[in-house]
Amino acid sequence: MTKADPPAQPFDPRDLQSKGLIARLVAGLLDNPGWLFAILRRVRPIVRIGGWAFVTRYDDVAEVLRNDRVFPVPFGPKVEKLNGGPNFLLGMGDGVDYRRLRAQVADLFPQEENASVVARVSGKVAEAVVAGAAGRLDAVQDLITYVPIRVCEDYYGVEVPDKTAFGQWTIAMSTYMFGDPADSKVLERAALAAGEEVRRVVDGAISRAKAGGAPVGTIAERLAGLQAADPTVTDDVARSILIGMITGFVPTNTMAAGHMLEMLLRRQDFLSAVQAAARANNDDLLTRSLFETFRFKPLNPGPFRVCAEDYVVAAGTPRAARVRAGTRLLAGTQSAMFDPRRVNRPKAFDPARAPSDFMLFGFGLHWCIGARLAEAQITQTLKPLLRRPDLRRAAGSAGKLRRLGPFPAHLHVQFAAG
Repeated sequence: MTKADPPAQPFDPRDLQSKGLIARLVAGLLDNPGWLFAILRRVRPIVRIGGWAFVTRYDDVAEVLRNDRVFPVPFGPKVEKLNGGPNFLLGMGDGVDYRRLRAQVADLFPQEENASVVARVSGKVAEAVVAGAAGRLDAVQDLITYVPIRVCEDYYGVEVPDKTAFGQWTIAMSTYMFGDPADSKVLERAALAAGEEVRRVVDGAISRAKAGGAPVGTIAERLAGLQAADPTVTDDVARSILIGMITGFVPTNTMAAGHMLEMLLRRQDFLSAVQAAARANNDDLLTRSLFETFRFKPLNPGPFRVCAEDYVVAAGTPRAARVRAGTRLLAGTQSAMFDPRRVNRPKAFDPARAPSDFMLFGFGLHWCIGARLAEAQITQTLKPLLRRPDLRRAAGSAGKLRRLGPFPAHLHVQFAAG
């Protein structure tokens, strides 16, 4: 038995759905929190309520996320539980083990393959999906979530028999690891069940690769080669790498691309600019335009941390605030990206804005190792859809974004076929 014991109950996606009036009110607030962040940045940039602190200005958010010793990531135990083995980058603090593992992952996922493999696979699959849709498509389930799962198959080397279920499993795991600071027992139950299913799929890929059955050039094949050369890379370590890169890829990119599409459908001016880049086949401009759109509706308000020792944020300024050890802290990256003290014309749509304006992929030590991979996959996934004329929401409730927990699950769109 693995570290994930006791065995989980069968996975039920209904466990991910928010229930009750408070949950709906919070979801409504998080859909458009910009006005609240603007008030807090001006009036109360560091808020302490009960056992929580909220940091909203760019400089203070950067200070927190740079200081991994005082504000470490709290995800490690959950990551280990779901991996059924060792920790992964997303749940690790800095140190020799972190840097060695990060170097291994960078070697397994070389940057040059983002264009030569990931973009090519994503574009080919997405083009086929859009071409076969006859003018109407559930853009989240059948495109935005489906394509990264196909990348897991064709590039990672992981066979996924039931892609809808696999997407739901990864969403449950990501919700539990990174979106559940209250440690809900219901979400834990769903995630443990999902983790059991994903481990079964990943362990199958590792076994096939070690037996010589993985396609050449896949991550699974490379992992098998690494295992043969380095006895410290056990099956548990290989599993943690694959699961870490899957749960940091499929659900995260689903949310990112889902939020991009939702914002494009809300803002015709954004959509026109992005479609112009897609139709001009200017992938660099398209990527910058899509991720500028994403700035207006990012993954979440920001990552949370747990303060390891008493610490004064923004020391020496009028807004300085002491955060006590044990306090849970939200580093408001969404707010920081609209802080006019550091971001030029934050309310403007500007695909040419400076990279320093963005905190979409995190900040500091835990800046996303798969950021460029995500850019390649999302750009080529959305490109065929964006090139279609008359792209719009489907009529009625089908055209409204629906979620599985905090993640996009369904959003039907229509467009001119052919």
